[in-house]
Amino acid sequence: MKPKIALTFDDGPSEFTTRILDTLEKHNARASFFVIGSKVEEGADIIKRAAGMGSEIISHSWSHCRGPNLSQLSPAEMREELLNTHAAIERVVGFSPAMFRPPYGAVSDNLKNVAAELGLSIILWRVDSWDWKSKNADSVYDEIFENVSDGAVILCHDIHETTADAMERVIPDLLEKYEMVTVSELMQRDGFTPGARVVYPLGNIKYED
Repeated sequence: MKPKIALTFDDGPSEFTTRILDTLEKHNARASFFVIGSKVEEGADIIKRAAGMGSEIISHSWSHCRGPNLSQLSPAEMREELLNTHAAIERVVGFSPAMFRPPYGAVSDNLKNVAAELGLSIILWRVDSWDWKSKNADSVYDEIFENVSDGAVILCHDIHETTADAMERVIPDLLEKYEMVTVSELMQRDGFTPGARVVYPLGNIKYED
């Protein structure tokens, strides 16, 4: 049995998400897409296609940049950002996973408390492709393959053309060694249920009771 990894994309959907879906479909592969709530209605067809292919659609907050970051908003504002995004996802695909990824990976005690209250796991990553910084397909490829290993959650962004370019090499080459699964499936393999009070996968930090 191959080791498992989860390929994830933040900040979409965008015009480049379709190209990434084309590559995933070509190789019969799946990923997890952390979407911006305010983009969900406009990108509904893209999101439906991704979900129909077996990929996972997860919240990445409503606005991404309202305030310094999600973790620094008031608890009421955090709830609004998360609940509105989950509702938008549910309207498009019929359900919304019990998890989210905070913009910038910023986590505060208040955000953990709100996540616990809403029954949501916080998802981070183990491998950063730095695609937003390099905007270079070869650099993205190298960054991933220099750091990937079993259980990796790989962070990419489907708002960059260079990321879509990189995925044409990254996805088939990952599949030679790894099984690409969704974040939910990787969590479950590691003994966690989506909605558990954990920050996954970095240290599997449990929320305070």
